[in-house]
Amino acid sequence: MSARRILFRADASHGLGFGHVARLCALIEELHAQNDETFSLFGGDAPALASWTNHHNLNAVFGEWSPTQVLQVADDHRVTTVVIDGPALALELAPRLAERKIRTVVIDDAGDIMLPVAAVVNHNIHAPQLKYPTAKRSLLGRRYLMLRQEIRRYTRGSCRPMASSRLRVLVTFGGSDPVDATSRTLSWLPDDRPLELVVIAGPSYQHDEALRAAIAVAISRGHTVDLRRSPDDPGALFVSADAAICSAGGTLGELAYLGCPALAYGVSPDQVVPARYQVRNGLISGGRTWADTDDATLHSDLEAFLLDDAARLAQRQRALATADGDGAKRVLEEAL
Repeated sequence: MSARRILFRADASHGLGFGHVARLCALIEELHAQNDETFSLFGGDAPALASWTNHHNLNAVFGEWSPTQVLQVADDHRVTTVVIDGPALALELAPRLAERKIRTVVIDDAGDIMLPVAAVVNHNIHAPQLKYPTAKRSLLGRRYLMLRQEIRRYTRGSCRPMASSRLRVLVTFGGSDPVDATSRTLSWLPDDRPLELVVIAGPSYQHDEALRAAIAVAISRGHTVDLRRSPDDPGALFVSADAAICSAGGTLGELAYLGCPALAYGVSPDQVVPARYQVRNGLISGGRTWADTDDATLHSDLEAFLLDDAARLAQRQRALATADGDGAKRVLEEAL
């Protein structure tokens, strides 16, 4: 079989976060392992993207890519497929690609894509309930969970939480955390149980002053805080944690695969439905919409999650059963 030539298009920024680019990275890694050729066109926060892609050994070109420019790159490199991650990008690009008869795959979260594409991939856990009538193929659910190599290099279930007197708790709200959920979480942690906190600030995090103040509050309540900025090996931090507090995006799939129980919130609109689904099925705690969660409720959620060791262990087992780490390979086999 001849090598595939696949073009990827996504954006990342403080407002958008890095989730779209991160899951494309999982597919690109698999393609490179099979000696296929890729072309990555990313837009948004160019300095942060350059740092992130360099760390992941990912070659990409950054810019404000118009549909015409994307089509020109596809023609110049004779690509066989274009993969788009981002609803606005899909709306502007997919019809133009269909006119040129260029095979198109869309990575989706919302469930409302009505475009003439070869395949839609939605790796959210609730996705099997959704319908994509205009797609020739629909790859839905955690069977297609796209995990990067930096996560998959750890064996499934590597995280072994301990019910110790001082829990090691990871706090991470994505690559940018536009609502600064990180600082607010640290400010409302209960003091009933001392915690060893590992706080991740992603490449586009911009709330340094608020974070410093929140760290001081957490320390005053008896917790220790280890701040990591764009860590080289986030998987190692996940594996060593007893629990995680996070947004309800792609991080939840990573935590499920590794076996780390999570308290999660829907920070962006596309996270709300999957978060609620996971709460109903006992896979995570929380599941509320962040903007609608007042401080008293946040404090209560944190207290309940951190003090109930048995509930976290049961949650871990249920979530672990949903993720096997082979999702990116399946996407390549069935959609690319």
